[in-house]
Amino acid sequence: MLFISLEGGEGAGKTTQAARLVERIESTGLRCLRVREPGSTDLGAELRKLIKRSRTSDEAMSRAAELFLFAAARSELVTKVIGPQRDDPDLVVVADRYADSTVAYQGYGRGIDIETIKSINALATNALMPDLTFLLDCPPGIGISRVRGLQLQMPLDAMKDADTLNRDAEGMKFEEESEEFHQRIRQGFHDLATQEPNRWRVIDATRSIDAISDDIWNAVRDRLPVPANA
Repeated sequence: MLFISLEGGEGAGKTTQAARLVERIESTGLRCLRVREPGSTDLGAELRKLIKRSRTSDEAMSRAAELFLFAAARSELVTKVIGPQRDDPDLVVVADRYADSTVAYQGYGRGIDIETIKSINALATNALMPDLTFLLDCPPGIGISRVRGLQLQMPLDAMKDADTLNRDAEGMKFEEESEEFHQRIRQGFHDLATQEPNRWRVIDATRSIDAISDDIWNAVRDRLPVPANA
């Protein structure tokens, strides 16, 4: 199994790029499993609704509760979806966010101790981490502007990309945070990429969708397993 994850802040285009990457991988004859966090299981989908919904300050979820809900969704994903297939040599998993997002958002963003988060992640993932991670890097101001601009300017569902449609359905909890919060998250992702340069590839996500997709594909295609029927 080759495990690929896409990470980054709000409005970076992870969902759109995940869909494009899956399409290209499947065109080679390989089987590709696309997952998203939180989600891709019944429990994950329910927890996603709880986590993503905007709330008043009196109803706001505690930092620890938010962390544990993400961990619960991730544990279910690994236990029931990814883990049972990890020995399949022909499988490629593409994840729209994974454990690194929790370090960036709940650690750097919310201020929870990083080592505590890493311990919780290790338990939730059963130590299963991606082989290759793409950081779609976009300044927070640009990313949030994309999200808000698309919602205002593109009212027809047919004109919206996958990221925007998801936000329409789920709410804008994280997008409504301060720019300082998102700057801390961006720094967190860069720190993680610096700590594991062999796993991470930093992609300039301010460019066109096609340019980003091509960069990702160029980094992925030589690492793909050879299909069993090739």
